[in-house]
Amino acid sequence: MEERTVTVKDKIGLHARTSSLFSKKAMMFASEVKIVFGQKEANGKSMLAIMSLGVKHGMEIKIKVNGEDEKKTAELLAEFVENNFA
Repeated sequence: MEERTVTVKDKIGLHARTSSLFSKKAMMFASEVKIVFGQKEANGKSMLAIMSLGVKHGMEIKIKVNGEDEKKTAELLAEFVENNFA
């Protein structure tokens, strides 16, 4: 299991566009991806699940990855969030 904590820099947070971008990126990997925010946990490959977390600008999330390519997946998804989904 790999974990990374990152700050969401998008002005609106994890809304429809950023949630969609994250889930599409996460689906490129074989590993299971979860996003943890406070006491909530969401499937990182589901746009709706990510949006349901209610993450706003400047808040921290934890990306948890488990599977065969977990290290690479965790690193790339953390960088993706840190680079404002670009």
